[in-house]
Amino acid sequence: MKKANILVIDDEENIRELLRELLEDENFSVSTASSGEEGIEIAKERAFDVVITDLKMPGMSGIEVIRKFKEKNSNTTVIVITGYPTIESAVEAMKEGAYDYILKPFNLDHIKLVVRKAMERQNLLREAIVDPLTEVYNLRFFHETLSREISRAERYSIPLSLLMIDVDDFKKYNDSFGHQAGNTLLKGLAKIFIDSVRKSDMVFRYGGEEFCTLLPHTGKGAVEVARRILYLVRKNLPVTVSIGISTFPEDAKSKEELIEKADIALYHAKKIGKNCVCLFSSGEVKCEK
Repeated sequence: MKKANILVIDDEENIRELLRELLEDENFSVSTASSGEEGIEIAKERAFDVVITDLKMPGMSGIEVIRKFKEKNSNTTVIVITGYPTIESAVEAMKEGAYDYILKPFNLDHIKLVVRKAMERQNLLREAIVDPLTEVYNLRFFHETLSREISRAERYSIPLSLLMIDVDDFKKYNDSFGHQAGNTLLKGLAKIFIDSVRKSDMVFRYGGEEFCTLLPHTGKGAVEVARRILYLVRKNLPVTVSIGISTFPEDAKSKEELIEKADIALYHAKKIGKNCVCLFSSGEVKCEK
């Protein structure tokens, strides 16, 4: 079973190392950061199930860390570290979205208990948002995430691209090789999609043999991602895919319009012979094999 990932953020090295040793003995994969700023940078390259952060640090405070993680991914469970005199800060942190807190001086058994409960919460969240077959995010979480990412793109004036991906002639493949082979194929496709994008991008199963990926901070670069997916599918699997792309705010001004434009582009990709990429751009669809 894959180890759960925990990030420990604290400006005191002895605390970071104590928590690392304790949690690694509990079979968790542990990364550490000496500041909130460093922790945020590490999290851009790797997803974490649980973040444990001190509240009082030079520079970015623990409260700011919570806000950053909640903005990036509302499903990361955050635990804060505080001392007895600052218990009010822990309450404030929980109002900001922290799951729980651990007190200094440490009670090691209590830390283990809090982390185990946080992991139980993560497992329940995972069941609610992950497709059980392919282990990418499900449709419900796609709509939730897209609404959040649209709001962020609008607030910070940054592009957001959507790739709609459909497996070509999947029914024919299923009829020829059986549903078990079809399921294995879908798992292989999901892995290729995950391997083709950045850690900050997200892959979803939209339904049946259709997937989509969300690419924050990405405009024209979405075409390169789509080309990479086409190439890797052609090289590694006995099927091809068709891809439709749209970008906010260039092509769409709302969540619904972004999906609609990507769907139109995908329809064109199917119509001109499949196994290609079509981009909705400046009111028209442009395609390439």
